[in-house]
Amino acid sequence: MLLFLETLAAILWNVVTVSYRQRVIPDHLLGRVNSIYRFFGWGMMPLGALAGGWIMALAEPSLGREDALRLVFLVSSASFGALFIYGLARLRSSETP
Repeated sequence: MLLFLETLAAILWNVVTVSYRQRVIPDHLLGRVNSIYRFFGWGMMPLGALAGGWIMALAEPSLGREDALRLVFLVSSASFGALFIYGLARLRSSETP
């Protein structure tokens, strides 16, 4: 059930963001904007996989395999939370009165 909901959210996110970009970005810049979006969206996945493997390799000798795997997800979640709070603060500080 959770996998279904995650997949549904991903599909909706993709449709909404692509439609929004196609509507807002001028036609002559759309290819460039899409390439940058894909670069950051898809291009960071290998770096995330490398970082996860590095964390796992460092933590496994002291924590054991199962806890080291959990640590990777914990670090990932904490990083996402920190970036979300940072982004939210930046968005609020850039609002004009």
